[in-house]
Amino acid sequence: MKWFIRLPLLVRIPLLSAIMIFSIAMLVAQIAVLSLSKQYELLTERVGQVYLDGLSASVMPAYKKNDLDGIQQSLRQSLDVYFGVVDRQLALIDRDTGIIAHVSGPNLDGTTPPPDAAFKNLTGYFYEPDSRSIWIWRGLGERGVVAANLDVSAFARERSALLLRLILIIALLSMMAALGGYMVIRRMERSLRTLSEHLSHAVAFGPQKIEESCIPRDDQETSTLMRAYNRMTTAVQDRERLTEELTKQNQNALLGRIAATLAHEIRNPLTGMMTALQTIHMYGNDTRSRDEALDLIDRGIKSLQGVTEATLNAYRPSAPGPKLNSQDLHDVLLLVKPHADLKNVSVVQKIAPYSSVKLDAFKMRQIALNLLLNAIQTSPEGGTVSLQASCHEAVFILKVEDEGTGLPQEARRFLLDNGAARSDRSLGLEVVRRLAHEMRGEVTVHGGAGRGSIIEIAFSMVPDDIQ
Repeated sequence: MKWFIRLPLLVRIPLLSAIMIFSIAMLVAQIAVLSLSKQYELLTERVGQVYLDGLSASVMPAYKKNDLDGIQQSLRQSLDVYFGVVDRQLALIDRDTGIIAHVSGPNLDGTTPPPDAAFKNLTGYFYEPDSRSIWIWRGLGERGVVAANLDVSAFARERSALLLRLILIIALLSMMAALGGYMVIRRMERSLRTLSEHLSHAVAFGPQKIEESCIPRDDQETSTLMRAYNRMTTAVQDRERLTEELTKQNQNALLGRIAATLAHEIRNPLTGMMTALQTIHMYGNDTRSRDEALDLIDRGIKSLQGVTEATLNAYRPSAPGPKLNSQDLHDVLLLVKPHADLKNVSVVQKIAPYSSVKLDAFKMRQIALNLLLNAIQTSPEGGTVSLQASCHEAVFILKVEDEGTGLPQEARRFLLDNGAARSDRSLGLEVVRRLAHEMRGEVTVHGGAGRGSIIEIAFSMVPDDIQ
């Protein structure tokens, strides 16, 4: 049956229907043949009973007189004269004494005993398939039974020929009915075949609408189904077109965000480096000032490289940066000092001593730089901004505090909720939120309107991460 399962569904359905039609027709033919055979046997039995009526009438007088010679002579005369029905053997049975008389025709080698049922039942018949003859008997008087063995070979041949013709006709009609059913169902499936081909094409190459000429107008249900498929195809094509347009827009937006982020992050270290260059121009003869400025420029260049790599990490994975040490945060303070001086804001630091922490230094510098710049921008003139960093019980805490008007609600929601929408002024906060999430940091915001704000980020680490 595997070959049948491999056939397409639109072929299996009409083929299975044709097989069922043919099987049912043949089953009906077998039932008809069996009924015909049964009816033939009953008709033969009735013909035999009619024959026994005449035989009983000729034998009865001699049987009543117990004249064995007369019984034998009557049976012989009946055996010699026949019209239509050919009798082969005749017998008279007494249920008490057994066979009284038994004669056979000239074409038989000898007599054969009647069936055992003739000694037990008053009436009945028994068909002998080998000799193509039938034994038939009936009661005669109180204890007698007259039996006849009739030749039904001619009837059997006619019956066989009739059955053969019947089977051939029924088989032919069954095949025609099966073929007709197959063709009708295939015609009914024409619309479904069209729909199936379009579905297969949709899986491989995308959906295509069914042509209007292929939609049947006389089949309302199929027509509705095909038009529904066309509406679905139109919707899918529109969605794919919109998806392609949105993809292009997202790509353009992504490029814009990368450019804006890089410009925002690179501009801040450049300001500090420009200040260091001015220091070199003004105090170049001072070895200590020159060395500090050159060291700041060197670290600023490295910071620019780290900022660029850390920004691009949001869009392509890369190797992690070096471990964080206290010098990285001191460099951030130097980078924001020019901005603080322009606004007359004091920047203080409370950095607990530690050698190194297994946190990405580039990303941590970005987080601290953005938080300090936002704090300086929101702080009033003459205010104070503090940077605190400590490591206690495998938790590194970075905290930035300002004396401004407080973090706006939309900025607070954006910083605390990954699902919140980004505002136009939250580019720096977006960098903080993304990098803190990547480093599994937990952000909390303290303070309210008019009281300044405290942004704290806690990074959990395993003991091996602290050195």
